[in-house]
Amino acid sequence: MDSSLMQTQTSATSLPNRVEFAEQTEQLLEFSARTQAKAVMLFITFDSLVDDINQRQNNLAIKAISKRLLTNARESDIYAHLDDMNFANLSIATSEQHAPILVEKLKNQLAEPITLEDGLMIRLNAKVGAALFPEHGSDYQSLLDKAMQSLHG
Repeated sequence: MDSSLMQTQTSATSLPNRVEFAEQTEQLLEFSARTQAKAVMLFITFDSLVDDINQRQNNLAIKAISKRLLTNARESDIYAHLDDMNFANLSIATSEQHAPILVEKLKNQLAEPITLEDGLMIRLNAKVGAALFPEHGSDYQSLLDKAMQSLHG
């Protein structure tokens, strides 16, 4: 990935980029393995990019989504802006129902209309895929791949 794109992502949101998220994920997974804790990786994307908004407005949408994701996040949750309109989350599972509850909560939260800083209001339809550690994988890439695949299966 080109470094200027990573700088744009980092400055466009307060979230880690793909590289930082991969590093943080590996650290959390090592902790989870040592403590036998389960973890949940979510891949968050949107049905389609909004065709009628320009690049500036797209960046505003990414910022607004980032803020919304962090609104109810626990201190231990890690959210990231991977690229384009793709985000991810890694969290320690607190119960067997952690993943389904979190997915539903995020879908509802992200379904609310977003008012951009320039006043334009948009509505995006979030799709959220989930993968469980250690059941679906033991590293960043396998969990992300499984979470992405779960959107289509």
